Amino acid sequence: MGDEIGEVIWNGAKQETFHADKNINPLMRNRYFEFVAQTQIYLVLAACFSIALSTAFMSLSMGLFVIFWVLSGNFKEKSQLIRIHPGALIAIALFFLYGIGMFYSSASWEMRLSWWFKYHKLLYIPMIISVLTLEKYRNLAFKAFLAGMLMVLAISYLKWLGVVPHKDIGQGYFVFKGRIAHNIFMAFTMYLTLHLAVKSSDVKRWIWIGVSFLAAMNILFLVNGRSGQIIMLVLLVWFFWETWRWKSIQCLTILTVAIGAIYFLSNDLPESRLMEIRQEIMRHDPSQAPTSSGLRLEFYKNAIKLIQQNPLFGGGTGSFENEYRVLAETQKTVSTYVPNPHNEFLLTGQELGAVGLLLLLAFFVVPWSLSYRLATTGKSDEYYGYALRGLVMSMVVGSLFNSLLLDAGEGKFYCVLAGVFLSAYQPTKKQQQ
Repeated sequence: MGDEIGEVIWNGAKQETFHADKNINPLMRNRYFEFVAQTQIYLVLAACFSIALSTAFMSLSMGLFVIFWVLSGNFKEKSQLIRIHPGALIAIALFFLYGIGMFYSSASWEMRLSWWFKYHKLLYIPMIISVLTLEKYRNLAFKAFLAGMLMVLAISYLKWLGVVPHKDIGQGYFVFKGRIAHNIFMAFTMYLTLHLAVKSSDVKRWIWIGVSFLAAMNILFLVNGRSGQIIMLVLLVWFFWETWRWKSIQCLTILTVAIGAIYFLSNDLPESRLMEIRQEIMRHDPSQAPTSSGLRLEFYKNAIKLIQQNPLFGGGTGSFENEYRVLAETQKTVSTYVPNPHNEFLLTGQELGAVGLLLLLAFFVVPWSLSYRLATTGKSDEYYGYALRGLVMSMVVGSLFNSLLLDAGEGKFYCVLAGVFLSAYQPTKKQQQ
């Protein structure tokens, strides 16, 4: 009798233990996936802030993000979000087209793989879209980028004032990034703060106007990156047109006069390199006195000749350096080592031909069209549309003078922020079905 009672108690204890384990395992598993899912979102926020910092911080943030994105699982739901998002699909298509371009490239396989890997940042767009589904995190990501750039703006002025030590290397008072990236990012920041000024009221409006003005002066006079200066002017015109249409002509006239007065009346501000482009082209002598603008013009002409050799499918991913060297030696051009033509459209045209160039244009056109179709549940969503159009315009204009998508800092700047803004897009019910 006692043995039977003991057996019942033992079996009951085993049964309780079994049920307890059954309940604990799913709980632990849920906590694990919740932690990983939350961490990947925080890494997106860190990446947005680190855009303003050195490229190493951005690479670390996005490298960890990719790892946690894989560990978080939930691939069925992620793939569904990606599959119905045109912005995500066009980025994936462009990445795989660069992959196809490896198989007929004239470069070594090491070079082909290296160049294809440079475009892995394109995959950040669909990955961020698949995880940044809540408005609060999207808003935090935007604020993280803005906080990083405001910090850079403050440090740049402190360098100019002599408060922060600065070593002059002829590029102005840039911070963390070189002059090209600094001014491109700052031009986009100026555009964002102008829209924040329009959106705000009372004291906040004047604060954002002041920040926009300081950013513009920083771009024009303190850091001599000409790509960012041109982007700033284009974004200014677009901002006024987008906000006030024909009424903006008067505002633009006043602004032009004000900037001109500051430039000519102040002796303390550095010279703007934007005014030197024409003189550099005229002075350019390939054999004796090459200039920056003259060399770029030389790169463009030779890149077009390379495109004419393989107009439809191009010379393959990573082939530009080799093919340019052969062309330069044939024509006795001074610059025999040119890794890229400093123009993203010419580079893609040389690597992937007309097919790749059309897809690259679609890569910019699709987000632009989607910017008018973002979710309109609140004022912030409308702001993401403005921000996305400014981002696309910054990238397109900058890509006329640099291979921005290829470059690590500028390419990640675009892909990360494009992923953040595009995550506000809501597909139609038909697309969801």
